[in-house]
Amino acid sequence: MWRFIHVSDPHLGSQSDEQLNNVMICSLMPEVIGCLRRDLEALEPDFLLVTGDLAHESTRDAMFAARDLMDSLDLPYYPTGGEYDFASPEAREWFLEVFSSRLPGAETYYSFTHKNLHVCVLDPWWRWPDGALCPFRCTTGEECGWVVPPHQFDWLKADLDAHRASPTVLAMHHPVTPTPERLQRNGCRQPGHVENGDLLLETLAAFPQVKAVFSGHVHMNYIVQHEGLIHVASSAMAEYPVEYREVVVADDHLEIRTLGLSEALFATQSLIEGNEWVAGEEQDRAIRIDF
Repeated sequence: MWRFIHVSDPHLGSQSDEQLNNVMICSLMPEVIGCLRRDLEALEPDFLLVTGDLAHESTRDAMFAARDLMDSLDLPYYPTGGEYDFASPEAREWFLEVFSSRLPGAETYYSFTHKNLHVCVLDPWWRWPDGALCPFRCTTGEECGWVVPPHQFDWLKADLDAHRASPTVLAMHHPVTPTPERLQRNGCRQPGHVENGDLLLETLAAFPQVKAVFSGHVHMNYIVQHEGLIHVASSAMAEYPVEYREVVVADDHLEIRTLGLSEALFATQSLIEGNEWVAGEEQDRAIRIDF
């Protein structure tokens, strides 16, 4: 058996402590990353899978700052861009420049195989109000959605067809399915999911080796089964409950459990009383997935 760590939404490289469902402790993230490094030494993971919003600001400097903090973990990691990372027109060029040593190729969507597990990473684009797909945020400031673009569907189908014999998981910043109703609260942030998630699920149905989808974006923990897949959304490292997922991979299954940092003060400093629900229910915190 071996293990990897799923981390999402660290929002690095900023001193801005904003409020979403809880307080985003961006200014404390160097200390959070330092604690995470010490905690991961005991787990000895093979790598980290980081599902987006690595940088809190869409600037080249912020992305370099995010990379330096991630590199300080002294572990291999695979980065995925989120809407904070890719808000500006130049952002994907910065991402490829900054994380070139961590990426298996020259694209922001990619795949890799580690031991007995294949991993596919997708990069949703913005859907502008006029329906156009664009790799960066709408310049008018209007509300946008997110869509997996057609060229990535073509790539994904070819990649999955070439790896039918390998248990596979997908990773992307935005969830494929909506937040479960049991975890929706009035007045709390519900950031959404990819708009063509149904098409993605239809595509994945032809590839039974795909067992799970890992995502972030929603700043809460949940695990749901939908259309034969397990969907694992993980909370933000920069916001209560300041947790991550440990994924243990065996020959015939993987097991996921949710872990907090050894220093609980970070979660306490982020929490807004009454919003503990973002940690998820018991069913959102651990699961076994058979291959």
